[in-house]
Amino acid sequence: MAETKNEMMQEEKKDMSGMLEQLTWGDEKPVRDDKDEISILVANGMVKEFTGQDEKEYARISIPMDSPEGKSWPSFVIPSDKLNVNESGKSMWAKISAKGKTTLSMSEQVGVKEDGTKEYKTKYASIDNKDLKKLLEASRDRSKDRESFKEKLAEKKEAVVVQMPDTEKKQRAMAL
Repeated sequence: MAETKNEMMQEEKKDMSGMLEQLTWGDEKPVRDDKDEISILVANGMVKEFTGQDEKEYARISIPMDSPEGKSWPSFVIPSDKLNVNESGKSMWAKISAKGKTTLSMSEQVGVKEDGTKEYKTKYASIDNKDLKKLLEASRDRSKDRESFKEKLAEKKEAVVVQMPDTEKKQRAMAL
């Protein structure tokens, strides 16, 4: 039996050396194709971490959209260890396969039960990862077009001051 194992190992070595001879060899180290992976960037508020049924850590990433009443934002799930926190601490990024697909899920209200609770149904769609990146970028650009709360704060303060009765507090607030 030892001879047959030895003979088998010799044949495997010959097969492997034949495979190596078929490869094209050069003096330069091959350059890694950066198109293998793409980076996605999401705001911290859009990430919710959870433990899956398999006891592994995952992150559900929501994509903010202008959705009608009764529809949730679409979301997708990736392993938590793929997420990295940006230096600013306000966002997170992950590298995903450029050629892969991701499953988006979205809950939609389908009715109201007799006890008054809303009934939801989850819908699923598959999207190319490159299109997913475009979708995430578009949602970020759309949110930049909106006015921030801080920009509206001065108007809100004025509205509150006008509604205040004439007192010392109102005069101090108007001085600010």
